[in-house]
Amino acid sequence: MSFPAYPDYKESGVAWLGDIPAGWSVARFRHVFRESSEKIEDEVVGPMLSVSGYRGIEIKEYDDENRRRLDEDLVGYRIVRPDQLVVNTMWLNYAGLGVSQHEGHVSPAYRSYWIEGSLDRRYIHHLMRSSIYVQGYTRLLTGIRPNSLQMSRDDLMDFPVVLPAIEEQAAIATFLDRETAKIDALVAEQERLIALLREKRQAVISHAVTKGLNPDAPMKDSGIEWLGEIPAHWEILPLTRVVRQFVDYRGATPNKVDEGVPLLTAATIKEGVIDHSRDPVFISEAEYETRMTRGFPAKGDLLLTTEAPLGESALIEDEHVAPGQRMILMKMEPAYMLSSYLLAHFHSQFGQAELWTRASGSTASGIRADRLRASLVAVPPLDEQQAIAEYIVEQTKSFGAIDVEANTAINLLQERRAALISAAVTGKIDVRAQAPQSNVISIDSARPSNLPPLRAIVGAYAIRELGPMGRMAVMKAGYLAEGHVGFGDLNGRYERYAAGPYDQNLIAAMERGAGEICAIVTNEPQDEGKPVTYDVPKGCQPPSDALLALVGQDPAQRFLVLLSLLKGIGRDGVEAAATLYAVWNDLLAAGKAADDDAICNGVLNDWHPEKAKKFKRADLDHWLDWMRRNRLVPDGSAPRTDNQGNLFA
Repeated sequence: MSFPAYPDYKESGVAWLGDIPAGWSVARFRHVFRESSEKIEDEVVGPMLSVSGYRGIEIKEYDDENRRRLDEDLVGYRIVRPDQLVVNTMWLNYAGLGVSQHEGHVSPAYRSYWIEGSLDRRYIHHLMRSSIYVQGYTRLLTGIRPNSLQMSRDDLMDFPVVLPAIEEQAAIATFLDRETAKIDALVAEQERLIALLREKRQAVISHAVTKGLNPDAPMKDSGIEWLGEIPAHWEILPLTRVVRQFVDYRGATPNKVDEGVPLLTAATIKEGVIDHSRDPVFISEAEYETRMTRGFPAKGDLLLTTEAPLGESALIEDEHVAPGQRMILMKMEPAYMLSSYLLAHFHSQFGQAELWTRASGSTASGIRADRLRASLVAVPPLDEQQAIAEYIVEQTKSFGAIDVEANTAINLLQERRAALISAAVTGKIDVRAQAPQSNVISIDSARPSNLPPLRAIVGAYAIRELGPMGRMAVMKAGYLAEGHVGFGDLNGRYERYAAGPYDQNLIAAMERGAGEICAIVTNEPQDEGKPVTYDVPKGCQPPSDALLALVGQDPAQRFLVLLSLLKGIGRDGVEAAATLYAVWNDLLAAGKAADDDAICNGVLNDWHPEKAKKFKRADLDHWLDWMRRNRLVPDGSAPRTDNQGNLFA
């Protein structure tokens, strides 16, 4: 949506502000704000408050109650009243200020200011936290360290404050309150998607490294109450049995230089990947030689953070790096352990629990080297370790792409939010006509009207993930998206084809729509009997924001997880799961018994003669077990496929 400019502008007199609307004025901070001198003397006022760069002033939450200050330690802390501007002058380059809605107290390093009575507090909040203002503060900050730069009192008192008429302030604030709430809701949806994907990823890993890949393997008690059973031929061993060398890099703080050998700090390891760009610091070659005498990293070694944060792990790929403090390097005992499997262990719930239950520390949990060595790991034979590591890579590889999509969407939404606020509070756009709209916020109101059809979006996602398996796999993704996830707007009419539930009109619309929105080409074979193939452009990214807008957060999450599950079980697995789901659902909808015998007989005898040729009863039992483990279970509400005669008579 585009917005008009004001009809007339004038120079603001401030270079970084540029022109402002002709009817606006520029005041100085000292004329708009009056510092409050209230401090805690004997009675504590309200909760501790803190400033968030994204949200403003909020009640401080403690992840450890031991960090909460005693009342006697709060004497001298500054009191904050509702509608005061609260400023942390050392965090202005991170939007460290805002108008408080709370009564409470803040650190003595903060300042609180009464706002001149005629001004709209919501407008002031948006203005003083806008990205263009943060850039203006940053020009005046002095100091050495980026997180402790400070603005002088004189510069703050002389800082320009752009002021439209009070009625315009209210109109701008109302518009921004509404529009930023819409954006924040969409950001929250993407954040929930990321959290669900990470939870699903850990669940896949946890099951693989504690139960194995063979659901029919004999099991035994692990001896660990909360872990339960493990495969009978596995062992539970301490790390000292499977790691031949632990290299602890605790010691003197390294001397950082501008270039040299990359120093790996705890911040560089996240979600199984070493990314030096997260904290690009270096040590000299000379210090590297001295520091690494305990053990030089080798390709495939495992690096684990032992504190702040505890439990991040990754494999060494570039050997010419220097692990920093608060991390331990592990070199495997090759007869017992593969580093790729041990990495999966540390990413599992079991591996994380072993670390955290052995950790100590009041402010930041950490694990001592001796306790780490004693932590336990479930150890299968080496060939099984290799198979499990490869399975996890295959099962979770699509999660990374979806995670990137979601984070990209979040960044774009936040950029849009910041640009919108700056443009509105400095008069670059005229939003006065938008303010009278209802201030009731809903996700639906945030959705644009020119979205592509749901069939097109589902088609693009399904072809990208399942296209190599052929048209039937793509069709089954459509059926399960409607039947299991709840995408009712797909409006399929499914029949019992040889390869599973099928709707000719729906698959045609999915393929056509995927071509329109993602340039995916459907190749119809010239020769009968040959499969349909798809040409998917490199880097194809179906519109995740449109999917969220059409179906909402939770259904979108379930759909993406469904695709990742189907992608990991191959063409025959997809066919079996979708057909079993359809028969199971139809039995429930018809009020029939839906035990395993009835479901499997429905597939083998009541579906299509090809099913009995392709699947044995044992195959179907295996896939029913898989469906239950992955909660792919119908409730009778999916579209029925038993409309081609009395199939259950």
